[in-house]
Amino acid sequence: MPISSIKMNQPQRHCGITSPISLTPKDIDCIHTQKLVEAMKPSGVLEDEEELNHRLVVLGKLNNLVNEWISELAEGKNLPPSAVVSVSGKIFTFASYCLGVHTKGRTFIVW
Repeated sequence: MPISSIKMNQPQRHCGITSPISLTPKDIDCIHTQKLVEAMKPSGVLEDEEELNHRLVVLGKLNNLVNEWISELAEGKNLPPSAVVSVSGKIFTFASYCLGVHTKGRTFIVW
């Protein structure tokens, strides 16, 4: 089954008390977004692919460290080996990075 048809069969979810006015941008919104991105490029505030990939590598390493730490804690609590290999954690970014509105060179917060 194609992904598009799977999405069509699932009910739309939204946060908040009232439903959103629109779920898709209008064509003019996409044009304005592209113009905004083009206007911001010369100022150097947008992150390039290399920086984005570096952030993803750092987050991956941090995630691995957290999971190693959790495994060590599980071993320290004398959990059975089957439990030690199954325990894990997850890191979450939030604030501007989570929203995708961070700028070049900014730090990100992990919880």
